[in-house]
Order: sequence, then C-alpha cells, then structure tokens
Amino acid sequence: MELLLPKRQSVSIELNGNKIAAANSVKCVCVKERKPIYAFGEGEPVAFLEREPSYRLELSQLSVPNGSTNRSSLWELTDFRLVTVQDGIRTVYNGCEWLELTEQAEAGDGFLAEHAIITARKRRREEDAV
Repeated sequence: MELLLPKRQSVSIELNGNKIAAANSVKCVCVKERKPIYAFGEGEPVAFLEREPSYRLELSQLSVPNGSTNRSSLWELTDFRLVTVQDGIRTVYNGCEWLELTEQAEAGDGFLAEHAIITARKRRREEDAV
C-alpha cells in the first residue's frame, strides 16, 4: 500500500512532545509481510506468520523551526516520532529511525536536508486533533 499525502498538511518531527523539525511533504509506504510456515516434507505452507506492518517515510525539504534546538542534534535522534496533520486528523508514527539523509541545500535557505528517509514501527490516527 502506498499513501501520498497532499501538500496542505503539516509534517513535523517530535522529541519529548516538542516539535524539533518540519518537512514540506511526506510519502508513506506501508509494508506488511507474511512468512509461510512449512511442515517437514510438505510442499505447501500449513500456516502463515503475520508480521506487524512497517512504514517507510520519505520526507522532502526538512528544516528546523525558529527557536528550535541545536540543528546538529537532529542527526543523532533515535526512536523519535513523526507527526502529520491533515484536516484535523493527526497521524503519529512512533519508533522512527533515520535510514538516509541527503543534504543538498544552499547556504541561508533554512533547510537541513533536501531528502530524508526514515522507518517507523507503529502508526496511529487521532481524530479531531488541533
């Protein structure tokens, strides 16, 4: 399943409830794996082991809001949250880890990274959020 989110949403990275970075857009790819279980000598699986879905999030134009924490600490983050808000609905991705960061910004434009890829273990939606 691939989920493309419109640009009119907000995308932020949070640590301990504080917004420490924002992105211009996000693309989420959800992967759910099924592992076949075979009985000894059988050619067909007797069951399937369902694994929790994993999420791969691609962010563009990652920046640090004014008055935020040290920019260099962003690269050292581990087990953080990514939050998207669209039409009053918050989607929270927990257990996030950096997979790839691409710096391609010009001096003074406020961007930390042109492109970033993170993985997340959990996803939940919250209705009627502000």
